[in-house]
Formats: sequence, structure tokens, C-alpha cells
Amino acid sequence: MNDGFLGVARLALTALQNLGFAVLVGTLLSDRWLARSPSPWQARMSQHLARGFRVGAIVALLSGGLAFWIHCALMSESSLVDAGPAVRSMLMDTGFGHAWAVGAALMLCVTIAAFFRWTGRGRGFKSSLWLALAGFALSRSHAGHPVDAGAFSLPVWVDWVHLLAVSAWVGIVCVAAFMVAPRMAEAPEGDRRNGASFIQSLSDTATCALVALFVTGAYGGWHGVGSPGKLLDSTYGRLLVLKLGLVLVAVTLGGHNRFRGAGGQSVARYVLRCANLSGRQRPWVP
Repeated sequence: MNDGFLGVARLALTALQNLGFAVLVGTLLSDRWLARSPSPWQARMSQHLARGFRVGAIVALLSGGLAFWIHCALMSESSLVDAGPAVRSMLMDTGFGHAWAVGAALMLCVTIAAFFRWTGRGRGFKSSLWLALAGFALSRSHAGHPVDAGAFSLPVWVDWVHLLAVSAWVGIVCVAAFMVAPRMAEAPEGDRRNGASFIQSLSDTATCALVALFVTGAYGGWHGVGSPGKLLDSTYGRLLVLKLGLVLVAVTLGGHNRFRGAGGQSVARYVLRCANLSGRQRPWVP
């Protein structure tokens, strides 16, 4: 099979794995925010979020496994069918393989736990999911370039925070837009305040995540290029500057929407107003 096609497939599967992980983080955060005011509507939302969590876990597990298999095939210059020995060698003899195996084991545990019912379980269940996801993210950081500075070194921890921040931002935005907001029109009057509180928590968390993205991204870029003067001397540096610029734009727009959105109203009040519209319109996160 063409190496170019396999390379593109590996990148696509890695992106899909990242999206699946972001959904896992987003659904857990969303469920925690909504669970502050228990109600029949909130219980239905929790079940809906649990199904989304299950899909995200399956996607992250399968796409990660396929991406690793393709990576081994590319490194050994073998076909996908003949890549078995290369996969075994990668798992047994390389730090990258060890880190990937730990992450895969944690994601497998998360996937199995995703088929358990969320209702009626104590805080220990969700805490275990959070620990597994944090461990998975740390394994991803140990499988990348930051580990060149050493296991559990500062660049690894910075990359770990960066991965969690971007996953939180993408996850809560996707979950809010496609899972929570479309069902706010079905919420009884007594749950509208819970919906407003959810949007406020989303806004606060998104702002913190963007700040963390900028800080950790700047550190990662400085560590990667060596000095600020080299930022524009390489493709990596120029892409980093573009990325940080986009993050700054996102922070600026988020601050504008937070304090001036909806004609001077808060985001929470704006969503409540949308939820009060007739059934012909679907509320959406601005």
C-alpha cells in the first residue's frame, strides 16, 4: 500500500483519537455541571451524555490502535498485513511502545467502564474515570517529543497540561453544541436555571482552557525552537506563531462574548432567552 496514503491515514486516525478523547473530557465535565441540580430532565441528559461518552471511548480506542499499527508498518517499511512483528518489537523494545501500551490499557479500561450505568454510582466511579483519562493523556505526552527531556520532566508535564486544555476546550464546545443545547428547549421551567449555570460554567472553563493553551503552547514553542529569534526561521516556528495568534483571537472573542454578548446580557441569560423560544427554533450556543 502507498506510504503516502498510510501517512495520511495515520494522521487522520490520530486526529480522530484526539477528538474522541476530547468528547470524553467534555461529557464528563458537562455531566458534572448539570448534576448540581438533580431532576428528571437532568437524569435524561446524564443518560444521553453517557451514551456520548461510550461512543467517544470506542472511537478513541479503535482509532488509536489502528494509528499505532500503521505507524509500526511505516517504520518497518512493511505492509499492514505483515506489520505484526514490527508491532511486537515496538511494544517490547521502545519507550514509545511502552507509553502507547499504558495509554491503550487505560483507554480499554475507560471503554469497559463506559458500558456501566452512571446513575446510582458514587463519586469514586467518576473519579476513577478522570484518573484514567489523566493517565492516558500523560502516556500521550510520554510518546511525543517532550519526553526527549526525560520521563516526567517539565516539558512532559507542560505538554500534558496542553493536551488536557485543548481537549477540555474542544470537548465542552462540541458536547454543548451537539448534545446539551439542542435539548434545552425540552427542559422544564425549573431546569432553565440549571441550564444557565451550565453555560456559565462552560464559559469559565473555556476561558481558563484557552489561557492554559496559550501559556503551555508558548513554553512548548520556546522549548522546541531554542530561542525567540528562531521562531520565524523555521516552518515549525511560523506555524507556532500562527497557532498562538489564533488562540489570542479566540480569547479576545470569548471575552467579548462573555461581557458584551447578546446585547449586553450575560451568556447565561441569552441561552435562557433562546430556550424560551417556540419549538420551531432550536437553542444554540453562541
